[in-house]
Amino acid sequence: MSEIIKTEAITDHVVEVLINRPENYNTFNTQLRLRLAESLHEIDQNKNTRIVILRGEGPGFCAGADLNDGGQMPPSKQLLDEYFPIFETISKSQKLFIAAVHGSAAGIGTALAMNCDFTVMAASSRISMVFSNIGLVPDGGATYLLQKSLGYRKALEVIVSGSHLSAEECLGYGLTNKIFQDSSFIDDVRSWGKELSLRSPLAASSAKQVMREDTFKAFCDRFNHEAREQDNLMLSNDFKAAVESFFKKEKPTFTGT
Repeated sequence: MSEIIKTEAITDHVVEVLINRPENYNTFNTQLRLRLAESLHEIDQNKNTRIVILRGEGPGFCAGADLNDGGQMPPSKQLLDEYFPIFETISKSQKLFIAAVHGSAAGIGTALAMNCDFTVMAASSRISMVFSNIGLVPDGGATYLLQKSLGYRKALEVIVSGSHLSAEECLGYGLTNKIFQDSSFIDDVRSWGKELSLRSPLAASSAKQVMREDTFKAFCDRFNHEAREQDNLMLSNDFKAAVESFFKKEKPTFTGT
């Protein structure tokens, strides 16, 4: 069985973390959540590492949570016990994290990408905010991160309508730093990571700490609020019917119950 998380040293100061569930579009199951948290913690302890590139194997970055994986109930427990350590490590680490999005980032995969310090996208890639398709609210702090870039009205529109945002739209909204061509995407991401790794690591980590410190509490508050809302929504008839429709590849009918 292949490793679900692979790490590779690109240089002495740049490490690449690969989410390796391509047959499942890199969706999160329990094993992946725990292994990614463990890997990021290990990398965070390495004093030589300055830049961490996070990307997905196969057709896309990460399609969110694996709906075939039961996980913990209530969902708030899973979010706080298994997802939050991943997001906290990225936020508090002195390393700089680059999310390299190709194909699609969807569900909590969008929150993972947006929570990194930088996001770069392949020209044909997109960010899909499709929680509402199964009657859920975005989680992983996605509502907070999306609202910061898009503002309340546009963020709410994207969330309620279950929108897909192209790489060009993401660049315009400030959701991504750079767009690279599909054909050279990985090489270009690595080159930029190497370039950043040559900058002053002390200045970079200090800038990150200063800029993240004021917003981390607000992010945590929203993360917890989303988790509480998810508990209620996953008990609804709308959620159960929408998941059933998802697996049948049918359009759900929402009753508001």
